[in-house]
Amino acid sequence: MARRARTVLALLALVQLLAFAQTPVRRALLISGADPVKGLPFFPPNALASLVGAYDLALPAPPGSLSSPSTLTEVWYTRESLVLGPAWKRSDGTLPQALVLDRPQGPVYCLAGEGYRLFLEPPNGSGGGAEAAWRAFVPAFERKFQAFFLSAATDAELSFPAFVDY
Repeated sequence: MARRARTVLALLALVQLLAFAQTPVRRALLISGADPVKGLPFFPPNALASLVGAYDLALPAPPGSLSSPSTLTEVWYTRESLVLGPAWKRSDGTLPQALVLDRPQGPVYCLAGEGYRLFLEPPNGSGGGAEAAWRAFVPAFERKFQAFFLSAATDAELSFPAFVDY
């Protein structure tokens, strides 16, 4: 009986390993940040203590193209308590758990964690799979950031992950 259980567990582990091996994993790289700043740029003039950073989603160039799509996404973090005004709306499905602020220069998404807020700007344009990659990146970034946040007592000890697999 114990031998059969070990065999079943080994087969399940092998199936999971094969499934993982066939799942393409992308890696977003932190290219700047986490830099402390005063103020969030999508609010009226303010001095909110924040961190800002930028990730390259590292998408390959589409076949037949010499350049890859814009894959730069900016992220902001603040521990400050915020009241988001009526201009912030529930996301249309791009990120169902987020609020979104539509602006002429592009949308900003807000994710609320326990004790913090994250603001994310998607890459400019949606060609070449950048939008789908960004939608996959955001929850992976949020999960990894939450671990960093929980282990940092103050913002001085906090950083953004150097890379995020998504």
